[in-house]
Amino acid sequence: MIRVGIIGSTGLAGEGLIRVVLGHPEAELTCLCSDHAAGKDIAEVLPGLAKEISMTLAPSDADRLIRDADVVFLAKKAPDSMRLVPKLLDAGVKAIDIGGEFRLKDPAAYEQWYKNKHECPELLGEAVYGLPELYADAIKKARLVANPGCYPTAAVLPLAPLLREGLIEPDGINVDAYSGISGAGRTAGYSYLDYNENIKAYSPVGHKHTPEIEQELSAAAGKAVIVSFVPHLAPLDRGIHTTIFARASNKSKNALHALKDFYAAAPFVRIVDDPAAVTLLNVRNTNYCDISVALDNRAGMLIMVSALDNTTKGAGAQAVQNMNLMFGLGETTGLRRRSI
Repeated sequence: MIRVGIIGSTGLAGEGLIRVVLGHPEAELTCLCSDHAAGKDIAEVLPGLAKEISMTLAPSDADRLIRDADVVFLAKKAPDSMRLVPKLLDAGVKAIDIGGEFRLKDPAAYEQWYKNKHECPELLGEAVYGLPELYADAIKKARLVANPGCYPTAAVLPLAPLLREGLIEPDGINVDAYSGISGAGRTAGYSYLDYNENIKAYSPVGHKHTPEIEQELSAAAGKAVIVSFVPHLAPLDRGIHTTIFARASNKSKNALHALKDFYAAAPFVRIVDDPAAVTLLNVRNTNYCDISVALDNRAGMLIMVSALDNTTKGAGAQAVQNMNLMFGLGETTGLRRRSI
């Protein structure tokens, strides 16, 4: 059994992780950490887990995690949790960060976009970007994985294969994305009344996921890629729906077949013939990302559509997908259930 510790257990990502691990046949929860709720039972803080698990929450203590866990998920958005990572790695404990602390390779870029000083920049070069469909071989050998953001997952999965093969032009890419309110986390303080019957663009210039998307697309294209990324909050509790516009190349007519070929062996990416069939309800409570493309010859644009559940493929379930690879398990272990 893989012994699992979670830092930030009471947040939405932490709760999602707990639910996934509880149904995992090869993993067990051994340490749940919450600095603000230490000493309480997890079911007291998250009543929806009552009769599913009873475990006392502990402070985020490196010594305890090293003693009790083989892998630690960092599901806490506060950057102070990164200080624990060098201690965990030195002790042979693997780490999967669900925050943004290890996604960017350049510490200066991290400080620019996240407005925090990086506590262990020496690990940025080692951290593997945890998108299994692109980096499975590296993830299998990794001791530190940076779980991608939900928006970047929904953007990079459609775009990266097409950029690699020259099926779209690398300049002029626009990513228009819509998220459920859960994407902001449990403590964000958003009121449903603010978003019921309403849609709001936020951080339309300078959203912190922008450099993550550009970093991965630049790697795929083999040259610098700049994107325009505009996220929106929609009156939904969960889900990411993204429409992407890219300038067509003379190969763009082959885009759908190219995506089908690229993801033929990917268990959690489904390529859909009709973009109109890519909906949030089809991916809700799953680890799937659905993708489709359409060529607009009149405008000279390739239009891509993707959908995923931001709390599963965009967070906890994808993190467990990475754990499976890191520990030599089948990639789908514990992740086939729709109720994750």
